[in-house]
Amino acid sequence: MPDDVSPAQRQEQERARWNHYLLDPIWRRTRFNAAPNMLPVETMQTRRAGTALDVNVGEGRNALYLAQQGWRVTGIDIADKALAFAQQQARQLGVSLTTVEQDVNAFDWGINQWDLLLLCYADESMHVGQVHAALKPGGLLVFENLHADINQSRGNKPGEAIGFVSEELKDNYAAAGFQILRYEEPIGPADFSLETHRLVRLVAQKPFSKEA
Repeated sequence: MPDDVSPAQRQEQERARWNHYLLDPIWRRTRFNAAPNMLPVETMQTRRAGTALDVNVGEGRNALYLAQQGWRVTGIDIADKALAFAQQQARQLGVSLTTVEQDVNAFDWGINQWDLLLLCYADESMHVGQVHAALKPGGLLVFENLHADINQSRGNKPGEAIGFVSEELKDNYAAAGFQILRYEEPIGPADFSLETHRLVRLVAQKPFSKEA
């Protein structure tokens, strides 16, 4: 993208790009895991349903799964057509799903509002401060993304770097007072390419208030 485009033009390009990645039939068949991510599926099996925020929800694969388990889910994304697809799927499944078309950087995550925050291939930020503020005491963060090793295999330049280095997520969330319930860096297929890479997976719990 040229350097002289306006922020609005850049956002429209991002919207179009993610609508394509999330909905194009060929991409969905060959380059995208349309099923729920297994980390939230495994984590939520023993949790009571509550309120959940799915950051950059896409076309709803994880949010719809949670809604089917009784969660009250809000999903935020700039990909308008993907959100419309998610709502269509919700109607077909007979579940309720709240979607917000907005850039995550402009969205108000709230204070002590959510029992669960889901960041599965959401973006390149750790969001530690926002997660800590937005989760209720005892609330869970479920986070999966790529390990920074991918930059070497793809030859990404410093300004194009993606992913997270070893222990980065765990150390930063632990430093913020979270209890680390699960952390691993497995080799496996990434949801947004189906290529085999090193991944990072984190489940962390915000501490309960002292009164609790």
